[in-house]
Amino acid sequence: MRSVVADSWSRMLGEGLEPDKLEPRRVLDDDGLAAIRETSPLGAVLPDLRGCLAGLADDAEHILVVADAAGRLLWIEGHERVLEQARSIDFVPGMSWLETSAGTNAIGTALAIDHALQIFSAEHFLIEQHPWWCSAAPIHDPTSGELVGVVDLSGPQRTAHPHSLGLVRAAAAMAEQSLRHRAEVVAARHEALDEHRYTHHRAVVATPPEPVRLRLLTSHEPVVDLPGRGPCRLSSRQAEVLALLALHPSGLTTEQLTTHLYGNAGNPVTTRALISRLREAFAGVVDTRPYRLAAGVSVDLHLVRRLLVSGEGRTALAMYPGPLLEGSEVPAIRVARDEVDLAVRAVAMSGGPDELWQWLDIPTGHGDLAAVERFLDRAAHADPRRPLARARRAAIQEAWDD
Repeated sequence: MRSVVADSWSRMLGEGLEPDKLEPRRVLDDDGLAAIRETSPLGAVLPDLRGCLAGLADDAEHILVVADAAGRLLWIEGHERVLEQARSIDFVPGMSWLETSAGTNAIGTALAIDHALQIFSAEHFLIEQHPWWCSAAPIHDPTSGELVGVVDLSGPQRTAHPHSLGLVRAAAAMAEQSLRHRAEVVAARHEALDEHRYTHHRAVVATPPEPVRLRLLTSHEPVVDLPGRGPCRLSSRQAEVLALLALHPSGLTTEQLTTHLYGNAGNPVTTRALISRLREAFAGVVDTRPYRLAAGVSVDLHLVRRLLVSGEGRTALAMYPGPLLEGSEVPAIRVARDEVDLAVRAVAMSGGPDELWQWLDIPTGHGDLAAVERFLDRAAHADPRRPLARARRAAIQEAWDD
């Protein structure tokens, strides 16, 4: 038994709890749940957590769970069949999932040790949870450091995903970034408003805008997800501007941005007009003096880079949908695109057949003969993907011969 699990079981037994007698407690009725949801800071970052994990949860037969620091389950969403299974073990909003209520589990144990972890099958204290796995990561208030809750992915044991722990860690980091942005917005507005205006506009001050998501890693059209509008397509030049600003968090002057986009012969007037139209079309995305992404804009490129530098390479590979603005000839974007591509490829080439196949599924990896050869070398003889890999190898070699 792993030490983190053994320690949790020891806490259970030290409390006099027994696996065949312990039952999860309901601590919130419908009204109480609604009230906690309304006031919890986790409600403000729920869109970030959904954006990071909800699609995976539904596609991979997982459920997304958000609990507060008291272990109260506030939101549970995801695959309908798994939600039905969760209801059969009282894994529903309003229940307490602390260790003292639900035994050893990723949510309660993550709260107990203030650390991300996974719990598998019989590591759970309660027998009815043995068919399940779960991965959870704590979320902290970035200003005070106080623990505010936990984000969790759970599902039937057969759906356990090797990257789930890295994914919930990344989601928790995004939530903390969003909380930091909201705190900065409130602080800035407090500073800017005099006492009379602040009192008059208290509701406005207390409700920062929803975060904006920028998706630049794609072989399709890049988009910006705007609150209330959903995905909005970006033109090639608009996407290049936003990518450059994402690569320069401290901002760029008109002249610097002009040079990046058009070279030394560029005209700053053209750049100003481009930025003006961009800000008019997508309010709240770009700030000025200097030009920079507005605080709280979430960029998929940043997430993948953070995962790579934090040692979560396999999670970065799993979340990497394609190259940065494929086809852009802007020098700084080409350098960043190649840098991330090479880093993700290195993760795949050092991994097993699954990692190599993930890379071969990415547009940049489609023609990577060395990766195909390595996959064929490492994949089991009965791996059903081998015929496809051999066909891919033949196609690449034929294209080279032509």
